Amino acid sequence: MSEIALLLTLISLFLVLVLLKVPVAFALASSSLLIIVIMGKPPILVIERMYASLEYFPLLAIPFFMLVGVLMSTGVAMEQIIQVSRVFVGHFQGALAHINILVSMLFAGVSGTSTSDTAGIGSILIPAMHRSGFPLGFSVAITAASSTIGTIIPPSVLMVIYGSISGVSISKLFLAGAIPGVLVGFVQMVYAYMLAKKNNWPANERASLKEIGSALKNGTLPMMIPVIIIGGIIGGIFTATEAGAIATLYALILGIFYREITLTNIGAIINKAARTVALPLFAIAASTLFGWLIAFLKAPNIATKFVLSITNSPQIGLMFIMLVFFIVGMFIDGVPAIIIFSPVANAIGNGLGIPEMQIAIVVCMTVSLGLITPPFGLCLLLASKIGKISVVQASIDTIPFVLLFIIVVLIVIFFPAVSLWLPSLLN
Repeated sequence: MSEIALLLTLISLFLVLVLLKVPVAFALASSSLLIIVIMGKPPILVIERMYASLEYFPLLAIPFFMLVGVLMSTGVAMEQIIQVSRVFVGHFQGALAHINILVSMLFAGVSGTSTSDTAGIGSILIPAMHRSGFPLGFSVAITAASSTIGTIIPPSVLMVIYGSISGVSISKLFLAGAIPGVLVGFVQMVYAYMLAKKNNWPANERASLKEIGSALKNGTLPMMIPVIIIGGIIGGIFTATEAGAIATLYALILGIFYREITLTNIGAIINKAARTVALPLFAIAASTLFGWLIAFLKAPNIATKFVLSITNSPQIGLMFIMLVFFIVGMFIDGVPAIIIFSPVANAIGNGLGIPEMQIAIVVCMTVSLGLITPPFGLCLLLASKIGKISVVQASIDTIPFVLLFIIVVLIVIFFPAVSLWLPSLLN
């Protein structure tokens, strides 16, 4: 079979397995195995490639950040982060909607994952918003949508993955995501404020200076985690992986200080974190194998030739990349999407002279959007389950947030300084 025929067969086998509701990680591994057999290569190559893909030090940051998310997503620490948000934005009309978004922005600097954000924040704020008179669909939608900030504002598991496989500086990637992440939160707040004015949703009284001081004092300990992670990485004190380990140790000490972690429950907490990280790591291994086949069959060259045949504009090239990852993100998780298709994006970017940091942020942001677009939409599914409404109902209320997110990605595309200015300070 020709390379193009093998490539089409590989993609077709994967899509068929996904449509048959085979888990994505297993669909990736199974379709890759079949193509390797068809190519006449030894099946042991599957195990070798998958195992080798995990023997990479920066990937250790992923279980560490996920464990921090599990440790910080409930209990006193989460309540203190919510209280900090309340004293700063609670006086705006539609108070709980703004608190929801700001908490997501603050928690993004702690966990690096969106699902921890949705689970921890949603279990508290979705019922609270509903009791305060917010429509349940909107409460679910804004919780899921604001959770996407967790993979943009540093630290970010997706950026760790991208930097690991592409060689882009992870510390610079973290900085590149800061302004776009804040922009996403800002436009969501503007939209929430407009809806609150229209529907006369409630606001809290403006916090006094004493209340602000008390909230900041109580929230200092949990809010030190992003300071430790980002400050340490930017200052060159430690790597992203070492930052994850130090943040995990700090979160453990904090949990013991708050008397939420004891000898009787520490095992259950670590077990939960291990089960949370197991499937993503298997997905990394399987998608690395699938991505290797994609590259071996020259998909990046094919895509580059196609794009260069229709345009020489960096902006149009980035919009094409955004479209590809938007479609892919609707069906598979961000981790395999980045591993499989980022070589294609980088090949197109190199052909059009696009800065690799700008490509990275567009890719990471667009696959984050997949967390709230059906049918995959993991954050949307999780928030819908917490709110006890159908995904279809939640999806309708999520549409404006998807459009706002796309606008921010377009701003990053047409105004490169939005993502490139902060990383340039490290040069």
